[in-house]
Amino acid sequence: MSEHKTALSGDDAALSEKMQDNIQISVGELVAFACRSGDLVSNISGGPTALEGIRAHQKLQKKRPADSEAEYYLQVEIEQEAQSVVLSGRVDILHPQSDLHRPVQLDEIKTTYVPPHKLPESTRALHWAQLKIYGFCYGLQQQFSADTPVALQMLWHNLKEKKTYPELQEFSWRELEQFSREALAQYVQWHHRWQAHKHAVRVSAQALEFPFGRYRDGQRQLAVAAYRCLRDGGELVAEAPTGIGKTISTLFPAVKAMGETGLDQVIYLTAKNSGRQVVRETTTSLHELGLRLSVLELQARDKTCACSLGLCSRDEDGICPRTRGFYDRLPPARQALLAQPLLTPEIIAQEADRLQLCPFELSLQMLPWADLVVCDFNYVFDPLVQMHNLRDTLRQRALLVDEAHNLGDRARGMYSAKLTRSDSRRAAAECKSSHPSLRRAIQSLVRALDKWVVEQRESRTSQNHPTEPVPAKSELWISQPGDETPQAVNTAIQKVLTVANQLWEAAQPPPDAIADWLKNLFRFQAIEQLAGEEHRYITRAQRSSNPESRWHEQEIELLCLNAAEYLQQAYRLFHSAILFSATLRPAHFVYRQLGLQADSPYLQLPSPFHPEQMGLFVCPYVDTRYRARQSATSALVDMIARTFHSRPGNYLVFLPSYRFLQQVAKSFAERFPEIALVQQESGSSEQQRARFLEFFQPGRESLGFAIMGGIFGEGIDYVGEQLVGTIVVGTGLPQVNEEQELLRSASAARGENGFDIAYRYPGLTRVLQTAGRVIRSESDRGVVILADYRFTDPFYRSLYPQHWQPRICDNGETLGAALKQFWETR
Repeated sequence: MSEHKTALSGDDAALSEKMQDNIQISVGELVAFACRSGDLVSNISGGPTALEGIRAHQKLQKKRPADSEAEYYLQVEIEQEAQSVVLSGRVDILHPQSDLHRPVQLDEIKTTYVPPHKLPESTRALHWAQLKIYGFCYGLQQQFSADTPVALQMLWHNLKEKKTYPELQEFSWRELEQFSREALAQYVQWHHRWQAHKHAVRVSAQALEFPFGRYRDGQRQLAVAAYRCLRDGGELVAEAPTGIGKTISTLFPAVKAMGETGLDQVIYLTAKNSGRQVVRETTTSLHELGLRLSVLELQARDKTCACSLGLCSRDEDGICPRTRGFYDRLPPARQALLAQPLLTPEIIAQEADRLQLCPFELSLQMLPWADLVVCDFNYVFDPLVQMHNLRDTLRQRALLVDEAHNLGDRARGMYSAKLTRSDSRRAAAECKSSHPSLRRAIQSLVRALDKWVVEQRESRTSQNHPTEPVPAKSELWISQPGDETPQAVNTAIQKVLTVANQLWEAAQPPPDAIADWLKNLFRFQAIEQLAGEEHRYITRAQRSSNPESRWHEQEIELLCLNAAEYLQQAYRLFHSAILFSATLRPAHFVYRQLGLQADSPYLQLPSPFHPEQMGLFVCPYVDTRYRARQSATSALVDMIARTFHSRPGNYLVFLPSYRFLQQVAKSFAERFPEIALVQQESGSSEQQRARFLEFFQPGRESLGFAIMGGIFGEGIDYVGEQLVGTIVVGTGLPQVNEEQELLRSASAARGENGFDIAYRYPGLTRVLQTAGRVIRSESDRGVVILADYRFTDPFYRSLYPQHWQPRICDNGETLGAALKQFWETR
């Protein structure tokens, strides 16, 4: 970036200052903030799709009279409470005044699935508010007098009936001005408060000093690179080993950029509760130094919603009482929360309880007004969950992605979807008595799914096995969007969602029991519309054990093999994006999976800890591949015992599967009953996970068995004596299945090493994350055992972190001696 600046003339400087003082807002934004009232009306898919709305608009606009104008652009500058406001928008149809006996008329088109009289009053009022403000803007633009009449017409287009319901009202321009200025006054007052807060943030950010006496090794390098990216824009990838302090090294330069550049908001993504806690602690320490930053933590709906937590009960209509009159009670809550330093789920819940509001929806309402938003990956990357305010291009935002090694797999999941026959049948049964029309639509979907499976069987059988008399008990077919598409299934899905939307718009919501199923259905439809060459249809069918019955389970999965293209689209919403983790290697694999620009800087930092703090022992005398696991069990038990006895303390053994874990743990318990064991359970709850971690406290001697790549192998800080060693069993390769094999073949088709992409690189990430649990501070000391002959392969050795100093141990005796030497050496 050029540092040259041209001095402004006096007039130019005044104009620049005036432009900065202007509030620029669209009519839609003003209405959404200041004119919402009544109930929080919620549906899963948001009513008619954007494509349906566009088609309806085009259809009605083509029918307009010859002297009218479609998409008429409005922009006016207004003085409101000594504040200049630039208000803009587009009117769907403008009918200019043709004679003295007919006033000018503005038409607004709204698509629905029900007649307008069945729409919730809050929805109708919101649309009318938008049209009224359009009328005010047009009158101001044309210099109408106070008594000039303005005709406003709402065109409610019912997609189900293919019928338009016109609703015409006439107002004096004075009435429209009064309505509009009330809305503007509310927004301008809020804007002044918000700008005062933003000024306080900038001033305090400029004055902020680094909160620690010195930078750790590599920490300053990361902070400087992060600041440059935040200032200049673009992308930065940083592999920062454990201990550097990634959170403060990215947040501190982000805060400074908010004080010294045009950066308005920072979105910090972390997939772990522990990551959110670190951000909270870090920002609290900055607040104590005078920073005025407002931090909002977004939590998942099921952990925030009062109904989900059993704190309120739905009324006789199945409606949550906290959504009744939500927008009427929202303004005082918004006022109370603005500029609060920490908007944690607990703080949000307290305010929501005070005014009887839905806490999750209240947290979403505060999104535009927080300086730092801390949330999960899906709020930025998931097409169904993404924060709508990210589309506001007037504000400059930065994206910080912690634990970015998880993003590739998470994003593939966000752009995948699945539909099963059994879940659909259960959903139909839930609607039997209460919603017959929805039940019939779901039953049609089940029949379409049945038909698709039959077509797949007959088509593939005639192609490959024309003489095969009996189908297999389970079958699988793979196709690519564009080549073969389950069109009848997609049509049936659209029918179900249309009926569901009609029910929502008529304030007769579908049964709460099928809410999750409807969300999955909408996801399938949305992903199907986005699907490209990186997607595959996987159709599975399982035959009943009864030879007389038909298929009793079918499913269609729309699988995303690489989400890089969709991640790129999300990055473009931000001025800058910084992705960081302790394990982002090799670079070419990371960039390909995460959709990063090839010329984006890649920063690989050294560990701040001394290599001598960790003893790394590679044991190639064990073969942990699937076919050799039975014979490897005895050697593993001996290895674990030698490691534990070399220096008793807290140890974790990480294995590739629950079956192998149980096998090794059982054998160990039989040989060493005096050592207490704790095992990770499949599908364990948060309480069970907490109990597991209680065993790993300083002063205890616990031996835990856990799954590599699971909750206990990532995102948890075992500081000091909480963990003195880990035994990593195997190279962490993902389980071989249809999905991984498709990923392998797709990568190979691009000229890449498919086995490395699908198996070895993801496995290496798991190993590095697991090994990184041991040394978490300058005073830690511990051991890592890599148990598998493949760890001596040049492929793995070339990817070892620079600070690793592996020692090869060819047998148990050599390992025991090496461990003894490590613990005796200080």
